Amino acid sequence: MLGGAAVTARVAASFAVVVIFLTSVAHCSSNDSEATCSRICAAENCNSVGIRYGKYCGVGWTGCPGEKPCDDVDACCKIHDECVGNKGINDVKCHEKFKTCIKKAQKSGKVGFSKQCPYETVVPTMVQGMDLAILFSQFSNSKLEL
Repeated sequence: MLGGAAVTARVAASFAVVVIFLTSVAHCSSNDSEATCSRICAAENCNSVGIRYGKYCGVGWTGCPGEKPCDDVDACCKIHDECVGNKGINDVKCHEKFKTCIKKAQKSGKVGFSKQCPYETVVPTMVQGMDLAILFSQFSNSKLEL
């Protein structure tokens, strides 16, 4: 019986995460992309789903056309933005390549642009975000049979 309660709690927690994520995606997708482009290097909410890092990192944010990334992790975000722009938000390969890119940037030993949000904080946060995106992509790409 205890096992069933634990499963129910996990399902409820997963459902809550899904609702929060979808709400933030829906809100961000309704924004005008030109209005949310960035010309400055941001470092906000570095250890949460609401992360903004550099010019290109964060749900609903991207750099303005012609803007150079702030560092290697931000460059990975720029590449990811371009990938999902071309292939769609549900393209798992875009998300997997992004995870590989940011992990490589972290392992390079380079220091990011922000002392407030070091790679040791932002990379795990972004990996978790991409793991959620992959999960949602798999749900949306699968055909549900009743």
